[in-house]
Amino acid sequence: MDTSTPATCPFHAPQTLKEQDGPVSVHSNRTLKNLPGPDGLPILGNILQLDLTKLHSILEQWADTYGSLYKFRIARKNVVVVSDANLINEVLRKRPAAYRRLESIAPVLNEMGINGVFSAEGDQWLRQRRTAMQALNTAHLKTFFPTLMKVTERLKKRWDQAMAEGAPIDVQEDLMRYTIDVTSNLAFGYDVNTLEDQGAEIQRHLEKVFPMVNRRINAPFPYWHFVKLPADRALEHALVAIRAALTECIEQSRKRLAKNPDLATHPTNFLEAMLAARDVDGAEITEEEIFGNVLTMLIGGEDSTAATMAWMLHFLTDHPDSQRRVQQELDDVLEPSEILRDFRDAERLTYLEAVSFETMRLKSVFPILFLGANTDVELGGVNIPKGTAIFLLTRKCGMQEHEFTAADQFQPERWTTPHGSQEQGHNPKAFVPFGAGPRSCPGRNLTLLEMKSAMAMLFRNFSVTKSTFTKPVDEHFGFLMAPKNLSVTFQRRLRIDGRDIEQTEALDECSVTSVGV
Repeated sequence: MDTSTPATCPFHAPQTLKEQDGPVSVHSNRTLKNLPGPDGLPILGNILQLDLTKLHSILEQWADTYGSLYKFRIARKNVVVVSDANLINEVLRKRPAAYRRLESIAPVLNEMGINGVFSAEGDQWLRQRRTAMQALNTAHLKTFFPTLMKVTERLKKRWDQAMAEGAPIDVQEDLMRYTIDVTSNLAFGYDVNTLEDQGAEIQRHLEKVFPMVNRRINAPFPYWHFVKLPADRALEHALVAIRAALTECIEQSRKRLAKNPDLATHPTNFLEAMLAARDVDGAEITEEEIFGNVLTMLIGGEDSTAATMAWMLHFLTDHPDSQRRVQQELDDVLEPSEILRDFRDAERLTYLEAVSFETMRLKSVFPILFLGANTDVELGGVNIPKGTAIFLLTRKCGMQEHEFTAADQFQPERWTTPHGSQEQGHNPKAFVPFGAGPRSCPGRNLTLLEMKSAMAMLFRNFSVTKSTFTKPVDEHFGFLMAPKNLSVTFQRRLRIDGRDIEQTEALDECSVTSVGV
């Protein structure tokens, strides 16, 4: 976990309400004036104390100082920060009626054309949510599994070739290519095929989006309406290229629907379902909603899953015993195959799943959920006015000792044993990497299946160690939290009589570098 300290300022006040080993204790009828938090300047608030690339760690450190319910200010706007598991779940359960995404998010995403199910609210969200759930349900994933195998084999081929040539591999980039190819096939029925360099350009454009979303939603005012910085101009160029590529994808789906009318009643992917709904219901789904959801699915399915798998590599190289246990499970389940070839076998990879859960608990790629109050609400005994920004520290709530025993330690085994009560140190309500309540992530099952497929292929065929002479791995926040300075080395596994033997030939090793966004 990142332990860097926020920027020091003379107005960083020692106004503390230190949280002990338990949920925050508040009195009813309190107001925002009663909440603790760091002092700020009269007009700027706490903005000079915030580094957007480390926003999550700064807010988590303030939670250690001021408690699990505190406030700070961005200019004149109050922000309430919550890290208590019960309060976070209360907020998520009461969506979308009492709480919604932060008001500044929708305008930013709409300007970028990302006005899909992620940013939608109310009836618009309900319509789009039904379509998303249909495309990502278990039955559809089973039908899609052969395509997932094809993409996984493509990733293995790419790494085998790099190993044979002694070429360096950027594992973060390759995992992002993998998730783009998976998402484009599942959601749109379109094979971008970035792993074989046929559509790699779109990846370079997509990786510019999330950092700029983070910058713009946390800006005190929309500066880009008046002055375009180089990053803003690069974003505009990327969005034009992305729209052109996805427009072609949408048109191809329209042609498939025209040639095969049965797809209107039995769509095979998310895009076909949206287009069919538009054709049947008229204005039910707009053209911008179709494009926005295509882009939302592509971005959401790329960065977050790839970053989580990169964090899995980080932990399994730091904990070789856990890596060997993963490999033993894979040998037992997959033998003689080199990849996951049976959908049912995914459920048997219980320890690999435990590694993914423990990774998401310690390194949630969405450590902050940015919400706002739709109306005047009471949260933890504090009266919060309508429109107040509310930041949920979802990673922080699962990193506390009263929620998980040895909370700062990587222990996948905690997910493979019968879970005790919260008092015994395992509170599932404090584990919210996919959110909770009505607006929990519809892509949860796809994410877990993707990670199992890719990681099963990787650790069935290779062993991975940390590269020498590299910087410490750090956390980089750009709306999602990805690893920075992660550099690992692959070594091909050779097994005789069910036992791994050491590989010493120079060509069987190559450096694999992963750099955070």
